[in-house]
Amino acid sequence: MSLDKRLSRDLSPVAVKRSVLASTLQQPLTLYSAAAAVVGGAFAVLINPGAVALGALGIGATVSLGSWLWEYGVQGDKHANNFVSRYRRELEERRQQALDSLVQELQSIGSAEGLRQVNAFRNKYDTFVQVLDRKLTPGELTHNRYLSIAEQVFLGGLDNLENAAIALKSISAIDIDHVRNEIEKGQVTEKAQEKQRVEVLKDRATLWDQQMEHINQLLLDNEKALTQLDHVSARIATIEINKGRSQLDLEDAMKELRRLIQRADNYSDS
Repeated sequence: MSLDKRLSRDLSPVAVKRSVLASTLQQPLTLYSAAAAVVGGAFAVLINPGAVALGALGIGATVSLGSWLWEYGVQGDKHANNFVSRYRRELEERRQQALDSLVQELQSIGSAEGLRQVNAFRNKYDTFVQVLDRKLTPGELTHNRYLSIAEQVFLGGLDNLENAAIALKSISAIDIDHVRNEIEKGQVTEKAQEKQRVEVLKDRATLWDQQMEHINQLLLDNEKALTQLDHVSARIATIEINKGRSQLDLEDAMKELRRLIQRADNYSDS
């Protein structure tokens, strides 16, 4: 069964429980037993309320409910961890694929700032993992969920850098210094044809400025994400896991990372 797409936007405990609920309701034994109960009930109401129909209704409903209670109530944490673990592995694969192609792209266009941010995301993610490993048991549900959130932030940063690289490449053929020099020279002319040429060059300069503004905003968004990773790592490091409020403190520390992901999702959807 494919992962619930809502997990890509929200890895809060409530969202994970919703995904587990949807999964357990679709377990074969739960589903087929419920179908048998529906058929038996419909037959009893519409045709003949005999022993066979009522038996199918009763047994089907009992088995379906029992199966669901077992899968959701007893096996729920296992299902949740399987969901989040699979999702995290998908994120890891996407991140590695993005890194391989992105580094080559940034090197080809000579983006020193882009390469610096790639290394910054690597270092801060590694620091986050090291801190989390000291506070939680690797492989457990909460650990996997928090790692998945950090993976999303990392991947979002790489997406921003990829978009910045594409934007930078789109204007790489514009010699902005030459364009501006030609505009300055053409400002003093009275020739109509030269004035038209200046207007065309101004359009080209405007395009360059707009793309650079877009690129700088993407890089600024990444700097904010990097800073937030620092804040969250530092905050998690100070949480005393053995205290009664530790789980609430951990959830609170991760809220801002989830907000970053949500803002990025909203921006990409707009």
